Amino acid sequence: MSEPSGPALCVVSGAWRQRSSERAFVVRALAGAATRRGPVTVLTSGPARTSEPDGAFDVIGLGVDLEDGWVPPQGTDLAAVIPDGAAMLIDAGPDFAAALGALPGSHRLFALDRGVGSATVLGVVPEPEDGRLLVGLHVPVNPLAAVHRHNGFGQVGYVLVLSDGSGEAGVPPDAAAWITAGFYDADVVVVERAVASLWRGRALRGETSVDSRTDLWRLISHARVCVDTAPGPLLARECVEAMRFGTPVIVPATAPAAASHARAAGGLTYAGTAELLDAVARCRDDDVRSELSARGREYADALYGDPAAFCTRLREALDS
Repeated sequence: MSEPSGPALCVVSGAWRQRSSERAFVVRALAGAATRRGPVTVLTSGPARTSEPDGAFDVIGLGVDLEDGWVPPQGTDLAAVIPDGAAMLIDAGPDFAAALGALPGSHRLFALDRGVGSATVLGVVPEPEDGRLLVGLHVPVNPLAAVHRHNGFGQVGYVLVLSDGSGEAGVPPDAAAWITAGFYDADVVVVERAVASLWRGRALRGETSVDSRTDLWRLISHARVCVDTAPGPLLARECVEAMRFGTPVIVPATAPAAASHARAAGGLTYAGTAELLDAVARCRDDDVRSELSARGREYADALYGDPAAFCTRLREALDS
């Protein structure tokens, strides 16, 4: 197979090294897919002009932290580390983006957020906004997670609640407390701070650690429904993973990315406790759950399950 020899792309991201952040996951996936189009240069925070290997990339430091509002110091030679004529994917503050936009040469600018100068916004979630180029992403899951249950629990068909981390020891978060009170016969599993706790009738029945992504996938894939109380704003990764396993999602109506997924297929939204309980009640119906499961899996696999299609969409967007 011949090596890609298309136009260069320069990825400028302050989140590159934040391995646990959703933004880093998205930026790294975009950079990886872009290597199938042509050479990719990665610039991030770190000592100026230093280079270190990171997977498929040699990451170059800019000598500063890429924070919102940061302005390149006078005399900073950005042109020296950015390939001439390269397209630029900017994941940094608007002032820094403006400095990049002022570089000589024909650099086309792309961004993940609005408000970054004249940059074209690459959309990883389908939203009805003008000017965005929907490219999706590749969100991998291990299908074997659906074959074997989590070692800590023997139950299946529970309501899974992904917490925002604000709960207290021995007390379920508010969403889980309402669900286990409203459905006294339902098993409710809460994942919070890498610990899964099983509740039934507001009583704690057991706890087990969540030590890996595969552990989380096992919990997600064997749930009747996944209630994500604090989905990521850029992608809502766990919601996508749940839908790829055929697990319907229930998310806050105000969560931008997650609500877009729910509207597209395979999920429900809620605003307040009454709507949350109503959504859970709907998913306890086998026919409703089956329909949501099928729609969600079809949607998630199409937009997030095909790496070749993702590479093609990104290439077309960068070359448009």
